Amino acid sequence: MQKDTSRVWESADRFVDRQINPEHRHVWPFTGSFAIDVRFLVLDRRSIPLHRPDHFEVVVFESGEQLYEIGNTTCSLGKGDIIIVGDRFAHRCLPIKSSQPPAYSTVLSFLPQTVHSGIPFGDDWSYLMPFNLQHPSVPNVIRSNQEASQEISELIERIRLELPAATEFSRLAVRTYLKMILLRLLNESSDIEALRRALVVQQESLARLTPILEYVKAHSDEPIRIKDAARMCAASPCTFMNLFKQVTGQSFVTYLNHFRVTRAQDLLINTNKSIAEISLEVGFCNQSYFTVTFRQIVGETPSTFRMQNGGSSENPVAPHWPTSLPS
Repeated sequence: MQKDTSRVWESADRFVDRQINPEHRHVWPFTGSFAIDVRFLVLDRRSIPLHRPDHFEVVVFESGEQLYEIGNTTCSLGKGDIIIVGDRFAHRCLPIKSSQPPAYSTVLSFLPQTVHSGIPFGDDWSYLMPFNLQHPSVPNVIRSNQEASQEISELIERIRLELPAATEFSRLAVRTYLKMILLRLLNESSDIEALRRALVVQQESLARLTPILEYVKAHSDEPIRIKDAARMCAASPCTFMNLFKQVTGQSFVTYLNHFRVTRAQDLLINTNKSIAEISLEVGFCNQSYFTVTFRQIVGETPSTFRMQNGGSSENPVAPHWPTSLPS
């Protein structure tokens, strides 16, 4: 294969192994607050341990052959195949034969908030459905389609050229290219019968959750109990919690806390209100709980975040969104 000399090819074995923690979680080394990265990986002849990503990936195979294992399923992959990698199941790639040349792949890794800026609504959930749907019975491999893989590879290259996305314009460009990739994946996925059926069910489930999602948008500063949220969706609390986790990939409490913290980031940067005032305004019962939750999500305290981001209404700065998937 004639490789693009402008690309930096890395050993997948060495690169991925370094990122897998003791819990077999693959923690992608995103840099900065805009969590998206492009890598060109070469699968060597050593086995990579089974691992569950803390992020989403789109993997386009450019040459060679290899085995792909997810859950209890294994299949063979070749040029033009595309893997849609979510964060719900352990997976890995393996060489087919030690005598064969290594396989080359382009890997786009990102966190979901890169798509929706931290607060998902409406179509944001739809873009991410192929990643949140994953189940052993639902295929996450799009078989060789040269037109699709070429288009996606070209869009990934456009993203690479915009990185590290240091300006608002470049971040907008990256988000646009990413949505174009996700839309193409949705279109390709709809041709796979099992995945198409799962997409329909997911859309119906999302429609069922719409009342509470809209309510959170308008009333996130008010107490919202699980039983009240469930009632809005005409479900029992247990059914509601399972449905919310299935559709969004996170618990309702986690989603609500992320929503409130995102609002707090904006207020910390663009107003001179005290941290105590902000914690109450976004819906936390007290400042102590707000500080603990904020630090868990953002990685620093509200006061440190405000200081580092020039918290003044006269000099607004774009918020730094969380850089890890919610659990």
